[in-house]
Amino acid sequence: MKKIKQLAFLLVLIALSTTAIQAQKTIMGTVSDLDTKEALVGASVLVKGTTKGALTNENGQFTLEVPKEATVLVVSYVGYESKEVAMSESSFDIQLSSGAALENIVVIGSRNATRTKIETAVPVDVIAISQVADESGQVDLNQLLNYVAPSFQSSRQTISDGSDHVDPAQLRGLGPDQVLVLVNGKRRHQSALVNVNGTINRGTVGTDLNAIPAQAIERIEILRDGAAAQYGSDAITGVINIVLKKKEGLTARVAYGSYITEYPKHYAWNLLNPTQKKEELTPVVDGGNTAVSLNYGLKIGQHGFFNITADYNLREATNRTGLFTGQVWPLVGGKNMSDSINTAKGLTRDDFSMRVGNSKVGSAGIVYNFSIPLSKRWELYSFGGYNNKKGESGGIFRYPTTISSASTQTLWTKAGGGREKVFALYPNGFLPLINSDVSDISAIIGARGKIGTWDMDISQNFGQSEFLYKVSNSVNYTQAVDTTYTGALQTQFNAGGSQFRQLTSNVDFAKNHPVLEGLNTAFGAEYREDAFSMIAGEEASYKNYNTKSNVASGAQVFPGFLKSNEGTFKRHSVALYTDNELDITKKWLVSAALRFENYSDFGSTFNYKFSSRYKITDNLTVRGSTSTGFRAPSQQQKYYAKTNTLFTTAGIIESGTFTNDSKVAEILGIPKLKQETSLSYTAGFTARVKEFELTVDAYQIDIKDRIILTNNFTANGDAALTAQLAAAGATTANVFTNAIDTRSRGLESVLSYEHKFAKRHTLKFVVAGTLIRNHVRDSSEVIEGNTSDKPFIKATETLIRTNQASTSYYNREDESRMEVASPLGKVSMTANYRYKNLSVMLRGVYFGKATLLDPNVTSTNPADSLKNSAGWPVNLFTGKRESLDQEFSGKWVFDMTVGYQITKQLNFMVGANNLFDTYQDAHTHYGNTSLGRYIYTRRVNQMGVNGRYLFGRFIFKLK
Repeated sequence: MKKIKQLAFLLVLIALSTTAIQAQKTIMGTVSDLDTKEALVGASVLVKGTTKGALTNENGQFTLEVPKEATVLVVSYVGYESKEVAMSESSFDIQLSSGAALENIVVIGSRNATRTKIETAVPVDVIAISQVADESGQVDLNQLLNYVAPSFQSSRQTISDGSDHVDPAQLRGLGPDQVLVLVNGKRRHQSALVNVNGTINRGTVGTDLNAIPAQAIERIEILRDGAAAQYGSDAITGVINIVLKKKEGLTARVAYGSYITEYPKHYAWNLLNPTQKKEELTPVVDGGNTAVSLNYGLKIGQHGFFNITADYNLREATNRTGLFTGQVWPLVGGKNMSDSINTAKGLTRDDFSMRVGNSKVGSAGIVYNFSIPLSKRWELYSFGGYNNKKGESGGIFRYPTTISSASTQTLWTKAGGGREKVFALYPNGFLPLINSDVSDISAIIGARGKIGTWDMDISQNFGQSEFLYKVSNSVNYTQAVDTTYTGALQTQFNAGGSQFRQLTSNVDFAKNHPVLEGLNTAFGAEYREDAFSMIAGEEASYKNYNTKSNVASGAQVFPGFLKSNEGTFKRHSVALYTDNELDITKKWLVSAALRFENYSDFGSTFNYKFSSRYKITDNLTVRGSTSTGFRAPSQQQKYYAKTNTLFTTAGIIESGTFTNDSKVAEILGIPKLKQETSLSYTAGFTARVKEFELTVDAYQIDIKDRIILTNNFTANGDAALTAQLAAAGATTANVFTNAIDTRSRGLESVLSYEHKFAKRHTLKFVVAGTLIRNHVRDSSEVIEGNTSDKPFIKATETLIRTNQASTSYYNREDESRMEVASPLGKVSMTANYRYKNLSVMLRGVYFGKATLLDPNVTSTNPADSLKNSAGWPVNLFTGKRESLDQEFSGKWVFDMTVGYQITKQLNFMVGANNLFDTYQDAHTHYGNTSLGRYIYTRRVNQMGVNGRYLFGRFIFKLK
């Protein structure tokens, strides 16, 4: 509280400070492209060593009042080389040459409209996505960022229900919901999807970046610093701001690529059957990707613009499944005769393959961005878009032996019973499919201009995400045993889904004052309403038609959402903030922000941020910040429920994910969800030496009360708890709860170099890297006097009493997802060479090591710790008892693109992602392969397992 009072006093002091206004002179000029001579709209023109500056208008023109003693202007624009111009005249014609991938002016991190990246007090990356997308084979936004921004990590998931269709993404190895996403500086809504499967980012809710086509984006700004005091909830680890295109002209892109690779499909089979080995490497051509986009922009009047992008993408599925080594058919005379039966039926084990890889997704979308002048001082603006994705992914194969053993009850096994009906439908078993229908819509309208001498921006923001599930090639087993059901068994089901809507109203004010070397003050207010809806599936998708059969109810692979879970749940919040920057001298900048927010469901939060930057010389700057932050529990985490009807001796019960305010949670003593809170520190420096630019920043983020999705817990033999759960109609359950505290530390650096030689040759080189160490706080760190090195888990007395705190509640694998399941380091090295009409891009990305931890090793297990192998499972690859833990080594992945400008309008590119066909390490323990089907782990998050991708692209531009 003392620190907060001091910061509040500082803000008041800044606001009241005054000083004499220096004598000034007026200069004017234009900024344009060196090659095309086109005006550059929004270029930054700064007086070197100060914050005094201006942005060019729609004609590339600027007018600027500067101190009489000023001598140099610094001119910069995203995607262009910065330029210093001597102020020997009062009128200038400045031309910039293209270049730059991670530099120049920023919108986030500072509300000063003329602040550049290198001048901010906190680290900001500016990525010219429009340029990067042309150079790379990656098509969607997540994968583009994954290869150019080391602090950003995203890998496609497989066999993980909805997460197969919306890629979760991380910043600094923290959760997808601990980074805030903005578009043109306005809050972007989250996805309706909750990641509940047992993969990376379990229990989190992210933002679907891939709903925005890369071709609609001019640049992306990544603020790598806590910014909740500036922008509100979720900005614990940073902010990603997507800046949409404004430029004129027509650009069309057509691209096609495919995976052409080979992988050890028979990896497990060959290790288990050394005398019956199959081919070592299986060649594959799959995952064909067709991408077509059209971007068009035009001027509206003298000062307005309209830009629209239409995008279509069809991504075929990839499959890197291993050959199934287990039992396919029921035993014959007590013996496994699966291969003999296959031969007699003209089948092979390949006919029982799963789909382990990218899901099939077809998407189409449109994004618009426009501004219309209302007067000389005001403009009306709007932007938004619509995207729809339809996906298809596979589940676990239902083999004939698993169908046969689904139940021992007569209703299932008798002649004409349920089993025979299913076999009549699927005589060789079946692979059930999950089909997604994901829609995303957003629209923002606002006005900005001048109220007196203040800049004002008022806006209304609407966003909605809807995720619907349909199941196909499936069956409801209980429908097959229902003696009253006489029709054909249903094979397709509408399983329901979820929807998230957000309404956000903002009003913001800003002004630059002639105080000391410049004071920029900003303040504003926000009102937001969040609404989450659960949508029930059709009855057949979840109903148990006959409880006496003792078979699983609902659609196989994904039972639908129950009618009892259906509903819409709303909350609202209000916020007030102030954000101030003061250049005390030409070298020393200080800034401070305060934010108060009140939520209708959990109360209020107050946060601050203080940062500073000092220029030791014109080429060397040190900077640092400290801030508090928060993340409000999402409505998805509060109200997502997915329950299944099961049969027990006690009758029909429900098991699955229960809401945090459910009767089950109350019985277990789990408290209501509250906000996560954070305390962050960042310190670093920036340096320029001739053509080199270097930034280095270290950070620490402490987060309290992080929300997790628990594993399934039971009564675990406790009679009282058994009775209580039975009364609530449950035997197993999991819930969302505030359970752990974490500490994240890291080091991030970006080095860039650009050199022009022999007139037409240009070489640009960027090296960016990060080291990440995330840690779940131990009891000794949280409780004074405690010496335990075990994670401190905020479990209830009931769960502790029933010995489930470190097993069913939060186990080793849950801990590993926070600490080691994502790369502990990442390096991206990119070289761009250009000569006349030829361009070459070479890139190498190093994905650091990641580790899988066995969830079954516990403090109460006699086989606890890696020192005791007595309880470890036998590894059939070696015949020895071995730990299921595995470390996956770091790997380099290299990309290459070659482009040629055929005409002024037409460019052609060919290239390869993962040129050398690099895969992550295969499983070394048979127990992790799921009977040979998973050669590569799906439970850690490195660079994916698809192999080499070759592509070609035509780009047509007409201005």
